[in-house]
Amino acid sequence: MQFRIDEEKFKKDYGIDKDTIKHSTGKNIKLLPYTTKYEKKHKEQIEKFNHCIGEFCRLIYNKKLNSEEINLEDIDLFIKEVEVSSCDKTVLKSMIKEIFFDENGNINTFHPKLLNYINMPKSDYNVTLAKFLYDVLLNDEEGKEVKEKIKNCFDYKPDNVLELLILTNLPQLKDDKELSTSYKCVCSNVSRLFKDDLDFILNDPELFTDEFENLLKYYYFFYVSQFAIKISNFFDADRDTVEEVYFNLDWEIVSKSRTSYTLGWKMLESNMKMLFTHVNILEMLNANDSIKNKYDYIDINEAINQCSEDDKAMLYQNIINIKNDYINAVKDVKWDEYIAVDKYKDDDIKQELYDLFKRIDYQFIKSSRKKPYESYRKWFEEYCKLNFLRRRGSLGYTLNITQERLLFITKLCIKDKDKIKLKDLFEEYKRRGIYFDRDSQSKIVDLFEKLNIIEKKSDSGDAQYVRSIL
Repeated sequence: MQFRIDEEKFKKDYGIDKDTIKHSTGKNIKLLPYTTKYEKKHKEQIEKFNHCIGEFCRLIYNKKLNSEEINLEDIDLFIKEVEVSSCDKTVLKSMIKEIFFDENGNINTFHPKLLNYINMPKSDYNVTLAKFLYDVLLNDEEGKEVKEKIKNCFDYKPDNVLELLILTNLPQLKDDKELSTSYKCVCSNVSRLFKDDLDFILNDPELFTDEFENLLKYYYFFYVSQFAIKISNFFDADRDTVEEVYFNLDWEIVSKSRTSYTLGWKMLESNMKMLFTHVNILEMLNANDSIKNKYDYIDINEAINQCSEDDKAMLYQNIINIKNDYINAVKDVKWDEYIAVDKYKDDDIKQELYDLFKRIDYQFIKSSRKKPYESYRKWFEEYCKLNFLRRRGSLGYTLNITQERLLFITKLCIKDKDKIKLKDLFEEYKRRGIYFDRDSQSKIVDLFEKLNIIEKKSDSGDAQYVRSIL
């Protein structure tokens, strides 16, 4: 079906015929899990990413956790069927507590299945975040095989008798209905690579248990950072291209002249500023219940290219009507001060869409709606500050990667190979959205030499190899 906007639905969605316009998102197309209601108190929820892990795993398993019925702090739960004297029972309970529980009385996650038992408050933001990550990274036709492998990993039986005792006596989780995909995946290259890296760590249940949180944490950053840059490229974006994002190493000195500074957080932050405008215009452009497909800029570009000249004329007028309705509805900004920008001089449709985008962004900045406009991106900004940014004096924040995270990503790049060429390793970093300038590359080589995992092959001239760090 031809791409078009249902003008009546658009008016209804945005309250065009009423006195106050409302910018609501996520009804016609779901792109990101954020709201405009961010407050400082939400930082605590962002910090507790393990809540997202628990919900993500339950989505795979189609299970739900009723915390009111399950109390894993009760050690009697795990030994109720063990025949033992009262004296030995006390010793057994003490042993289990010491081995499997932390100082706060919470059970340690020693097996993949226990990830499903990580609890969270029902109103926690991580419920929404988990569904978003599940949809864009795993919940498609290509992900079915990996999901089955995860379920098998959850059912893996350890050799340790006490571990098996705990797992056998875990309370049964309730079945939950399988949810359909809600969020549209824009960065399909990120999704494919996630499945590949996830498949690798699933080969070792212990590795999966230890590193799944690290994997999902990074891919959350990877996806949203790539999303922010791609949508800033509008109709010129490529779904399969990895956008360049430069990192600094935690232990190196940074200056403003470095590529890692100018094309790192500074660049990414500028692309993130207009996230709320992007999701709003795409919400408007998807106002049509009769069209099942959800369109991002790349889809719209393809649809325009396939239109006949008559269809293009109708679509052009369709967009003009939407834009005029929007301008007339926003009465609290001075439109005569707005300055238009010519970006697509050779394509009237794209130019009108771009102008609509600029006008939406303009009114957010020039009205009382600036606060929700800024709050929308705060969810991701705060996540980055907690996990991927480091403040470096007068330079402000820069994208930062620790030695621990670098070695983990290196492990994903090498996988089950014995070794990999150094130049190929840096290409694998790039595939995962991690670019390093020359200074950082040199520091990485120094680190690998200290760790004794780098070697030269005499039959390959000066070719350097990095050995497996499994």
